Formats: sequence, structure tokens, C-alpha cells
Amino acid sequence: MSTVIRVAILSWSAALLTASYAGLLSKMDPTFIATVFTASAATFGINTMKKGGDEDEKKDEPKREEIVVEAPPEPPAPEVAELSLEERVEALEEGQVQPRTAGA
Repeated sequence: MSTVIRVAILSWSAALLTASYAGLLSKMDPTFIATVFTASAATFGINTMKKGGDEDEKKDEPKREEIVVEAPPEPPAPEVAELSLEERVEALEEGQVQPRTAGA
């Protein structure tokens, strides 16, 4: 009796998944049904997960070529003459330089 119930659940979930993927049940999210299908298939010893590490698939992948692009060199910073404190105060007093505000 338990085998009949497991086969019925497996068939039901397979039918719903097929209908969902065929577009007949567009509003249904197949995630839960896929979980039920995987769990019921596992009770029969069926593994629905894709096994990784197939060598045939790795051979078919195209080789990727690595291209290194270097950024252009930055222009040299303009040299600023170091001014003494007295010279900076004089420039401020004469109006040659705008004073900085607290937020700048």
C-alpha cells in the first residue's frame, strides 16, 4: 500500500511539473512541486541531481583568452610652492585667496 501511495505522489508531482514547464500552469511556482518530486523519487533510490565533474563537458568548453589592459599613466601633479604662514596670511588679507568655510 505504501508503494502505491509513493507512486501516486511521484506521478502527481511529475504531472504538475510537466504542466508547469509546458506553460499550462503559468501562475504556479514549481519550486515546492519539484521538492516533492525529488523527495518521492529519492524514496525509490532515484537521484535527480546532476552529478558534477563530467570530463566530457569540460573538454567542450571553449578556451578563454585573458586580455590585460593597463591604465594610462597619471599626469604629474603640478608643483605647489610651499608658502610660509606669514605669506599665506598676507595673501588672505590682500584678498588674493578666498578663505575656506568650515564645511569645505
